[in-house]
Amino acid sequence: MYSEKSKVCFQWIPSHVGVFGNEEADVLAKEGSALPSATSGELFTSEIYSIHKAIANSAWRNPPTHDWYAGNHPGLSLQSVGTSSAQTALARLRSGHIKSLKFIDKEKTSSSCPCSCPASPAHIIDCTGTSARQLWSGEGKGLVELLERHGVMDLV
Repeated sequence: MYSEKSKVCFQWIPSHVGVFGNEEADVLAKEGSALPSATSGELFTSEIYSIHKAIANSAWRNPPTHDWYAGNHPGLSLQSVGTSSAQTALARLRSGHIKSLKFIDKEKTSSSCPCSCPASPAHIIDCTGTSARQLWSGEGKGLVELLERHGVMDLV
């Protein structure tokens, strides 16, 4: 190898020459490399851990394929349409835990509906003319519009 700008020299330096036990270690290493490799079917604990970790990591990276997760069935699904506030209002009305219910001195009280009646979940459903089918159908957008039209959306 030659370069016009710089001169390169290679020099071998025997680093283990004269070190006590080095020759014996070299002989043992050479003998060990000549032995047949172990073909045991046994795995070390660290190998078992690595295999299970790789399986677990690959499993959660693939989304579940069952129809229930995709919402490909009749009825409600995990996928909702509408704004976050509309989804919250529908969930509150369906569960009966609306904002207008309050506890004062351990008594359940309700705000007033625009028709001057206590705004309980049952009254809001009756007052707006909502059916159970509308309440539990996947089409929440129409119900939200109905609640807004009757002026009770802020109570839900």
